[in-house]
Amino acid sequence: MIIRATILGLLFLGVAACSNGQDLLNRGVALAVNDKTSVARPAGQFPPRFAALVADTSVPAMIVTVESRSQSGRLLREAQVNGVETWVSSDLTAVILENGMLQGTRGLGSELFAAELSEPMALILSGRTGYSSRLHSNLKGDDRIVTRTFNCLVEVSGTGAVTLEIGTIPTRIMTEDCKSLDQAFRNTYWVSSKSGAIVQARQWAGDEIGYIKTQSATREMTGAPVSEVGVVISE
Repeated sequence: MIIRATILGLLFLGVAACSNGQDLLNRGVALAVNDKTSVARPAGQFPPRFAALVADTSVPAMIVTVESRSQSGRLLREAQVNGVETWVSSDLTAVILENGMLQGTRGLGSELFAAELSEPMALILSGRTGYSSRLHSNLKGDDRIVTRTFNCLVEVSGTGAVTLEIGTIPTRIMTEDCKSLDQAFRNTYWVSSKSGAIVQARQWAGDEIGYIKTQSATREMTGAPVSEVGVVISE
């Protein structure tokens, strides 16, 4: 499992560069927004890589919230390979998901470099209760990769409809309680009762980033196209 997690991390190491905080309102979608004194770029002045996604109206969108920073943004899907999806913002911050489960981050600092998720994923997507293990490799500020194994209990915690931009979705709610020698967290997944896909999730990315919430979304927000909206920040 360690080898697989390392390989996955290497595949996505170049996905996104870490951005200095910028106010990207009317520039596009981004998570790294700390410096409110900088001048926003006019709408449409995206990096070529992101501009191509904006131009392709078939590319799906997702809302991502970093809870510890009170930052939220709309990301577009850049790639999908064997169930692993790379979602990027206009500053090329990236979140990597495997069938809706958090596989990695790029550009947020102290990255979740890679994760091995096969055991809990099998339980969560099938709606079964059971014990599993997962592997996290986190990239620290001194460029060290620290790998931990977590023992987890996956349970069905109920059912309920969740209201998203794509509509009101009936879901099965799954929880995953995980512990290592020095860390513990609880992930929650809302799995569509119809499609079997994770449509909303709250997942732990590491002790410095904390929890990341993902939600299936449309390409528009409050009636404005993705190229004109940018970031939502609630502080």
